[in-house]
Amino acid sequence: MKQVLLVAIGAFLFAGTLPSEGYAQTRNVTFIVNSATVPDTVYPGYTMQVRGSKPPLTWGNDTGGQLVSIGGDYWSKTLAFNVGDTLRFKLFAGTDGWEQNLTPEPAALGGGDRAYIIANRDTVLPVQFFNNGASGRPQYFRPWTTVPDSFINVYFRVNMQGADQASRFGYADSVLGDSVGVRGGGPGPDLNWSPTFYLTKEQPASNGGFSYAAKWFKSGRLRIRKNAVNEGDAIDYKYLIGFDWGRDELQGQPNRNFRIPIGKKDTTITWKWFDNIRPSGRINSDVVVVTYLTDLSRAISSGGFIIGDTIEVEAGHFGTVAGALRVKQMARQGLSTLYRAVDTITTARGFLLDYQYYVNKNGVRTRENYYNYTYAGDIQAEAERRQIIVPAAGAMSVPDTAVSGTQPRRRPDFANSRRLLRNVTVKWEVDMRPAYYQILIGHDTLFDIQGTYSITTPGQVFQYGAYINGPATGTWQTWGSTLETDTTRKMWDDGTHGDRISNDSIYTRIILASPDSLNIGSKFQVGQVFKFGIRGGDNEGGRGGFGNNHTENIVDATNSYTLASQWGSINPSFYNRWNFDTRTPITAVRETPGTPVAFELSQNYPNPFNPTTNISYSVPTQSFVSLKVYNVIGQEVVTLVNEVQRAANYVATFDAKRLASGVYFYKLQAGNFVSTKKLLLLK
Repeated sequence: MKQVLLVAIGAFLFAGTLPSEGYAQTRNVTFIVNSATVPDTVYPGYTMQVRGSKPPLTWGNDTGGQLVSIGGDYWSKTLAFNVGDTLRFKLFAGTDGWEQNLTPEPAALGGGDRAYIIANRDTVLPVQFFNNGASGRPQYFRPWTTVPDSFINVYFRVNMQGADQASRFGYADSVLGDSVGVRGGGPGPDLNWSPTFYLTKEQPASNGGFSYAAKWFKSGRLRIRKNAVNEGDAIDYKYLIGFDWGRDELQGQPNRNFRIPIGKKDTTITWKWFDNIRPSGRINSDVVVVTYLTDLSRAISSGGFIIGDTIEVEAGHFGTVAGALRVKQMARQGLSTLYRAVDTITTARGFLLDYQYYVNKNGVRTRENYYNYTYAGDIQAEAERRQIIVPAAGAMSVPDTAVSGTQPRRRPDFANSRRLLRNVTVKWEVDMRPAYYQILIGHDTLFDIQGTYSITTPGQVFQYGAYINGPATGTWQTWGSTLETDTTRKMWDDGTHGDRISNDSIYTRIILASPDSLNIGSKFQVGQVFKFGIRGGDNEGGRGGFGNNHTENIVDATNSYTLASQWGSINPSFYNRWNFDTRTPITAVRETPGTPVAFELSQNYPNPFNPTTNISYSVPTQSFVSLKVYNVIGQEVVTLVNEVQRAANYVATFDAKRLASGVYFYKLQAGNFVSTKKLLLLK
């Protein structure tokens, strides 16, 4: 880090304390931001912004909050605000890189946002580090813990992706030889030429429009003794793989170095590629004419779009076009619901193009609610974008007109940002059966992507129950134990809180949506964004799941409205044991009509059979049910059911294609009820 940079930072900090005469009601606030923790190729002209709730800042993408590089990892911006205002703000990097919430860090004024009450004096805020940690578990509110004043904190960071591609580093290998460390000429206690100080693999953030996945970064805080160095001293260092020399970088070349900052302040070292090896990747040098065509009939029917609104397509997220994002307004095709736009982009043939639709309604620009159910990349936030492969030659056509809600080329939909006409008592319902059947028959786990509340057995679905989260409830609550104990977001299946039928797997919560709710998220608008969680975990997505939230529009013609949702409809390709159109299971065990009055096990049909037969049974009260098949010597052949089931009639399909002909027995145990019957397999 250059010495002139340190002088510049000191000048900014000093200048920011000077009084601002002539402004009776506004005062200057200087933001100093450190970008060392942004997992991207940060350069002086990079998009590094502060966005916020008070003018001249906004929550949108504008130049008012664009920070100015003052060298190295440091950026600054001075803006005037009204005295007494409570400013809520967040940092933004790259094409769509919101930092994570700061909870449980000290953010009482802004929830998960940073916050500052504008004082009646010009102020320089403390250095703000971009928070790239997982939501609710801040990793980088500041990238080090407090140490005695006799030490300098120095933060090191290296990207191993290029080294992995060059077979210099085994990312998936957990042996010590593939650990990464740093050595250097600092006077300890952490930075020395021996032994190695080992760095930690970073955890993936839950959002951020960045070019590189967090898993490739290794980072760590090292301490240097203040009394052994002087301001401006050059300190050599280098990275190495393993525990000894021989796999160190820059062999035969000069070492890396940084300088001790003025005042011996804590500092960061801008991240480096290991051995300066950049990963091979796309080069956006191909000029391609692209035609976008989309059908807005779905958005029109849901209330997310009306004829006369502006529809835009935005392309180039995650570095898939050269330069800035491309935004084109689309034109309606005659009197149809089809909209079209043509653009010329500079991209890479044979690679993916990332893009998204936006609606501009009454001056408010709203992104579509979209999730790529088949996304297989490393960057979770990219799953929110549409993707299509750029053809090897010729022009490119992008048709997003599919009727099915599970197809990648499906029609877009939007949350309606119009303010509600009146208070509306909204009854939120969620059918939890998709979760139950996916675990029971699909043998899947519902992974908690932000915590430890993964759901592994069907019985846990009803044991723990459902919770609703998101702006529809006022704001996003922290997932996990915080949401689990939040009674205002708990849903019910006991005939109370608006629930119509007890124990029918439909969980209910009543929430008042009001046009005056401007201070609590988006409850004031027609379009609602929300997500469900079992036990309060972020586990509805099944696997992955970032960005795949529910979007529904309230009908505010009357004072009450019911929104009937299905668990997992935000990721139907994962929940492949449920038909979201017919609201019935796609499974070897299915419910049938009728109200059971007693436990009963029926004779299988057909019998004899080859190779499949159906076994019907009834469960009059919610019970733990076991249905197993045995051979003639009492050995268990297969378990068809082994979980808690709600009161219903059921049919289980037994597939015996792998068994030999002969006599078998099937046994039902439910509560205190036990019954056994015989079946005959003839091949």
